[in-house]
Amino acid sequence: MQVLLPEGDPLKTLHSGRVMAKAWSRTLGADKHLIQAQNFIRQAISIYWQVVHESSLRQKPLPALQYHLTKSKLDNATLAVAGAVGRAAAHLGVIEAAYYLGNIYTAVLPEGIRSGNGVFYTPPGLTQRLIDMATLGGVAWDKARVADPACGGGAFLAPVALKMMEALPDLSNIQFLEHLERHLKGYELDPFAAWLTQVFLEIAVKDRISGAGRRMRNLVTVCDTLEYSFEREEKFDLVIGNPPYGKLKLSEQTKLKYKDSLFGHPNLYGLFTHLALNMVKTNGVVGYLTPTSFLSGEYFKNLRQYILSTATPLEIDFVAVRKGVFDDVLQETMLATYRKAKFKRSKVLVNEITTSIYDESIIERLGDFSLPTKKSEPWILPRSIGQSLSVPAMVKMSNRLSNWGFRISTGQLVWNRHKEQLNDSYKKNAYPVIWSEAVTQDGEFIHRAEKKNHSFWFHYNGEEFLLTTRPCILLQRTTSKEQEKRLNAAVLPQSLLDKRKAVVIENHLNMIFPVTESPPVSLEVVCAFLNSRAVNDAFRTISGSVAVSAYELESLPIPSPSKLKKLTQLVAEKAHKALIEKECYELYTL
Repeated sequence: MQVLLPEGDPLKTLHSGRVMAKAWSRTLGADKHLIQAQNFIRQAISIYWQVVHESSLRQKPLPALQYHLTKSKLDNATLAVAGAVGRAAAHLGVIEAAYYLGNIYTAVLPEGIRSGNGVFYTPPGLTQRLIDMATLGGVAWDKARVADPACGGGAFLAPVALKMMEALPDLSNIQFLEHLERHLKGYELDPFAAWLTQVFLEIAVKDRISGAGRRMRNLVTVCDTLEYSFEREEKFDLVIGNPPYGKLKLSEQTKLKYKDSLFGHPNLYGLFTHLALNMVKTNGVVGYLTPTSFLSGEYFKNLRQYILSTATPLEIDFVAVRKGVFDDVLQETMLATYRKAKFKRSKVLVNEITTSIYDESIIERLGDFSLPTKKSEPWILPRSIGQSLSVPAMVKMSNRLSNWGFRISTGQLVWNRHKEQLNDSYKKNAYPVIWSEAVTQDGEFIHRAEKKNHSFWFHYNGEEFLLTTRPCILLQRTTSKEQEKRLNAAVLPQSLLDKRKAVVIENHLNMIFPVTESPPVSLEVVCAFLNSRAVNDAFRTISGSVAVSAYELESLPIPSPSKLKKLTQLVAEKAHKALIEKECYELYTL
């Protein structure tokens, strides 16, 4: 690895160092990847520790690892990069240093470990904001017992230690150290990340430790937090953190432990939310940074029920800018605080937070919004000022697509299960394959197969369940927050069915079918409605993942059919799209 790091600007050095370290990590053999990656970070931390403490008369050694790290020799170029990022981090505050060095640690980890354990470190702006939200929730930093159940890297525990130090200026150094040891606790599965947390905690309060004349005891327990027995622990006033994300398989014992919040495929952050609500005292606060998918996803309906059965949501910030904030994270994210108490408050304060790793966060208040009376239902909450205008109307709408006479299913063809039957050439008993690119953002249907592995024809071998023989609306199943529209729909033309008798629809498309021959709303009107900006904005209030799920579509509040007379007329007249947009907007506002 050639070392050409910029000098004089610690942020540029850290950015370049991360890029170089990540490239280096990809050259490592699978058998030694983790060991060498951890040796690299340990070297960087060692340099960081030395520089931060170089003015100390008696420099204490690094905190001890709670396990044996096998030593692995690094070449001179790799050592130089580790030294450069360690020295650069020493020019930053401890919160920023913890983020950048932690981010380099995740960058050099084997991909399977990083993604499998949902390891993504928290940017300082979001850390500070969540701590501020906890303060607004009533956390008293001079008294509170605080825990982070997935504390890897110390993103929250180090700044919490600083808040406690600020709140207790009159304690002697030894008194403060003893207070911290009684009131601050971390839990972490990865022993190396637990060690990083202890390092940054000791640097955060290094002057107090120096004055106390002894080391701080280890505040991090290495354990599988989800399996840890908290019954022997005193409950906490605040549980705060950025829990890991990702699906996982559970043992029967773990399923039983978290059964009240589980439904379908479990996600790590859902289990950690359940755990936090159990760890916190009555009237205590939980402050979490998580994906937003639990607000509406079907697999999280029992978690929503559990949250509103045990706690009162206080405040939610939707993170407006993701690029450069969480590397490789596709999901929409949010900050939230909850008070452990019987749910009384019918509304939650919602904000939009715009952040980057370089600038101060900007917080825009969107207002107070109602949560559902049926606790398992999706939470309809705006992500922006524009969406906040439609939410009050949405919560008053009792109709869903089923009231319009429609049901939703998923395209039946999973291409890799039937790839031997896919071909670009027509043969007898072949039917057209309809892929997601057949639906345009303008709501048009174009029969095409342009992407890799997409063939034009499906050679039929008697699998009748794969055939679609009647018109429906096709709607793309995967779209991202950054796209101009989340809902892209088109009507499957009757003319194609007349010509080919049937088609085969791939499973990256939702199919919206009428349940009767004469539904109260026509296919064309439903399609125009779903393609409108107003309905797209409405859908964003209940969808936080890239998937456009049937469950969320079926949960979308919509006007009663009796209110669609004007829209029906406009669609029948093939009116200009601007007029249709205006009418849909009117339907979604008070």
